[in-house]
Order: sequence, then C-alpha cells, then structure tokens
Amino acid sequence: MPVVSQLSHRRVDLVPAVPGTVQAVAPGSLAMELGIEEGDQVVGINGKPLLDALDFQFQAQSTEVMLDVDRGGTLLRYDLELEGDEFWGITFADPTFDGVRVCENACPFCFIKQIPKGMRRSLYVMDDDFRYSMLYGSFVTLTNLSEADWQRIEEQHISPMHVSVHATNPDLRVALVGNPNAGKILDDLHRLQDAGIDFHAQLVLVPGVNDGEEMDRSLDDLAQFHRLRSIAGVPVGLSRHGQERQSKQIRLSRTCMRRLPGATQERIHVRRYEPDEARAVIRQAEAWQRTFREERGETFFHLGDEFYLMVGENVPGSAHYDGFPQIEDGIGITRYFLDGVDRYLQRARPGILEYEQGIVACGTLIGDTMQTAFDRFNSVTGAGVRVVPVENQYLGPEINVSGLLSGGDLVARLGDEPGDGPVFVTRRMISDRNGLLLDDQRIEDVASQLRRPVVPADTISDVAAWMRRNRQTGNQVA
Repeated sequence: MPVVSQLSHRRVDLVPAVPGTVQAVAPGSLAMELGIEEGDQVVGINGKPLLDALDFQFQAQSTEVMLDVDRGGTLLRYDLELEGDEFWGITFADPTFDGVRVCENACPFCFIKQIPKGMRRSLYVMDDDFRYSMLYGSFVTLTNLSEADWQRIEEQHISPMHVSVHATNPDLRVALVGNPNAGKILDDLHRLQDAGIDFHAQLVLVPGVNDGEEMDRSLDDLAQFHRLRSIAGVPVGLSRHGQERQSKQIRLSRTCMRRLPGATQERIHVRRYEPDEARAVIRQAEAWQRTFREERGETFFHLGDEFYLMVGENVPGSAHYDGFPQIEDGIGITRYFLDGVDRYLQRARPGILEYEQGIVACGTLIGDTMQTAFDRFNSVTGAGVRVVPVENQYLGPEINVSGLLSGGDLVARLGDEPGDGPVFVTRRMISDRNGLLLDDQRIEDVASQLRRPVVPADTISDVAAWMRRNRQTGNQVA
C-alpha cells in the first residue's frame, strides 16, 4: 500500500487530487535511469511522507535513500546508495502536495480583491506560502508561519525568501497587512538572518501612507540586515474594481487595524500616485541609493519601473540594478529590454528583415518607450513592426502594464487591424502554472479570433528570431 501523506490542517486551496504526481522526467537524470515515469506518484522517502517538492529536494540529497513510488496502485521501492548530490530530474505536477497556503491577512491594497468575478478559480487564491517564495519568487508576509514552519526553513535552509515588508513601523505594518502578527516583522527578519537565510524585501508604496518619513524609517531599519539582498519599492496598483471598493467605502474586514497609527477614525485610503508624488518618491529614493552605494557598494534599493514611466523619466542604466535581483517582480525589466535592443542592433545586418511585418501589443504605460525601440529596430532591419498600445478594458485603464492584459483586450483592440502578420506579446501575460491568459483564454484562442499568429516574446531578439524563421519558411508559423 502507498504511504499516505498527512496534509496540513491550515487553510489551503488548489489541493492536487493526486499529490506527488510526476509531470516530467529529465533525460539523463537519475530518475530516468531508475525508470521513474510521467504519471508515477512519489509517496514517500526514507519511510516518511513527502510534504512538497522542496522536501523531496532536501530528503533526496542523501547518501542512502529509500524512495516509494506508486504506479497504478503498485508500490515500487528503490533502496539506493548515492553520492548525495545527484540530479534527480523530477518535475512534479504540483510543487506543494497539500495545496497552496491561503493568506490570512487583509491588506487594503490586495490585488486579488480588485479583480472582477467570473475568472478562473486559481486567480482568487490569495497565497502566502513560503515554499512558493523560494520556488517562484512570490512575496510572503511571514505572518502565517508556525514554529514548525520556522524550524523547517532553518533545517532545510530554504533560501532565498521574498518578503512583503511594506513598513517596519509595527503599528503601520499591522494596518497595511491587516494582521496582528505583522507587527513583529523585524523580529522575523532577524530570525531569517540568524538562520543564514538570504532574503529580498518589497515595499508596496501607498501615497501618504508608507512613503515619505515612513519609507525613510523602513529603509533605515532594513539597512541593518546583512542577509538582505535587495529592497524594491513599487507603487500600489488600483484596478477599476478596486477604485469602486474605495469610493463606495465597502466594508473591509478587521477595520480596527485599518486606521493609521495615532489616528482614531482615519482609515487607510488607497489611491494611485499623482505625477508630483511619484517624482518625490524618485528623488527620495535617489538620496538613499547614493548612501547605499557609498556604504554597501551597490544601489540596494530599487524602484519599480512604473515610477519612472508614469512621469516620463528615463529608467536608470543597467549598472544601477545590481544584476537585476528582482526582475521577476518587474524591477528593471524596461532597462533589461532596452539593453537587449542595443545589443541586437549592434550586431544586426542592415536590411536583414526587409518587408517583414508585425505588431507589438503592449500596455499603455510602456507604449512610447516601445515605439522608440521599434523605430530603431525597423530603421536597421528594414522590418515594418508597428507598436499598438492596448488599453486594459478587463481590469480598467488604470492598470496599464503589459503583463495584465487579457485575451479579450487584445481581440478588442487588434480585431480590425489590417494585415495578417504576427502579434508579439510579453510572456508575462501567460500564467506559468497553466498557460492561460488572465481571462482563461490561451494564446491559440486569441490567434484564432485574430486570424493571425500571436507570439510570446521576452526580447527584441525573440521578435527578430521569429521573423527570420518565418522568412526562411515563407509561411506564417505560430
């Protein structure tokens, strides 16, 4: 009989029907050598049930491993003597076998609460799972960790972690996170540091709430942690639905924690940054960045690209970003793209893509920057790529970044565009977990409606490579 996994009793969602299912086995790996197959269920290791993919990685890196695998109801047991650093090559269908741990907070700017009804179920899961923080760079608040969780993080050295700090002022963080456990953030970060865990921090900045003096306080407090690798400051996002919640003063849970520190009635009001406020944040950040470069030899504190783009300022150069430690959170992604444009155009042969046509669909925030980049691209390569900024109708025009456009937004804006050339979109529009766009459509669905290829691309080199292949084959290929 297979070993039965003891699932967590905490609040979870998206629990897999068959935990521990093998989705893929890498060629040349130990798992392939052992004959482990797609669809097998890893049910135990060294006589203990597995918790998740991280637990497997830790337990399997031993010199003696007993692995239990269920194949169609038959238990296969592998007793192995190993070197202790083998490449197992197993990808699990669900990395957490007991589901995704649900957030126990009530942040007033929670984006999950700002999306409309009727979307796929997974989009409404407010996760706060430390395992996803290490695996995928998701930000967690650390408010829902049990002592057993802490001990596991320390024992298995789960690093790096990505922590949503928002403010180090205990009272203000309680108000921003909506959880009384939020007030001990500095103690939590000290515990990570004492355990030798690296971590990154994020401040979601709300105008007049945790910027200004409070941002100074947070940066001063965070600067003491030598295990802290980077800090990001990103502007709060507010969709059309989020604005309706604010304007209608819809009742929010835990209102006693919504009040600003020292106030008896004033509640946190979430709104978007005005241009003059955004410039003030940029100038304040620049002063801190100069200090950090003098003291630490690195910028250390980075602002989200939106701050620069919303006021028409150039994003900083690549050296500013210290190797782009939070690029998955969008920090420096514009500069990374622009550097890629420069690299490509330096080596591109003039006229190499003459007569090739296409459309780049992007959010309205980045529209002007993309237009300038592709004007240069066209002038060198001879291509005729047009940039079409797409307004977000699904979440509201206030949400102006490319990664949050839906398939319906693309169809509504591009349905009447002439030609049959490809539409290039950012891969960030597509879920890593299920390959779906925000409104449950797939890229293939959008391509069918537009009657033209829709091509995910990260860089201008990706665009050029697709066009070269298309030119060689003489056909439109997806």
